[in-house]
Amino acid sequence: MSLDTEILTDLAHLLNEHGVQARWNGFDLLVLASRIRRDQQIDLGGFVDSPDLSLRVPTNAFSGVLPKFGDRIEVDGDDYRIVQVSNHPRSPLLTLSLSTTDE
Repeated sequence: MSLDTEILTDLAHLLNEHGVQARWNGFDLLVLASRIRRDQQIDLGGFVDSPDLSLRVPTNAFSGVLPKFGDRIEVDGDDYRIVQVSNHPRSPLLTLSLSTTDE
């Protein structure tokens, strides 16, 4: 069994146990959320939530076109903006870093 296959098999188990629903560009995805942080920052009128979240998803969950910087994605009913896409050519996983839609 190749390393990619082992990683995807392990990720499938994690997604079944801990995955969250996401929707990007009309695609329904099951993703693994990590590094969830909710801060507040000062803005006009007071403090506003400033979420920081990262998602792991198998690259093969996308049919051809991958998410890119600035795209919107919905995770568990909340809207976010993609601020970084990490796609290593030797990894079967894609990491999406998300932030609030107004940043």
